[in-house]
Amino acid sequence: MSAVAPDSHGSTVDLALTEQERNELRLALRIYVTDLRTEISHTDRYEFREELKAKRAVLEEVLRRLGESTSATAGQERQEEAR
Repeated sequence: MSAVAPDSHGSTVDLALTEQERNELRLALRIYVTDLRTEISHTDRYEFREELKAKRAVLEEVLRRLGESTSATAGQERQEEAR
């Protein structure tokens, strides 16, 4: 799997992952996002809570994109097999 994502300066970064690496990354991100949800619910300071929510949104988008790339890759493989 290869993913392209913007870095902190707005440019993109290519990341090639094996299936196992992609699965482990998704698992680690899911665990961290779950922990963030708990931390958000226990945070009293508004500014910090908003920072955590923004971080959670970024990581959820990464998870979504990792899932999309799996579907896109599977679709491409099926098309190639059909040829």
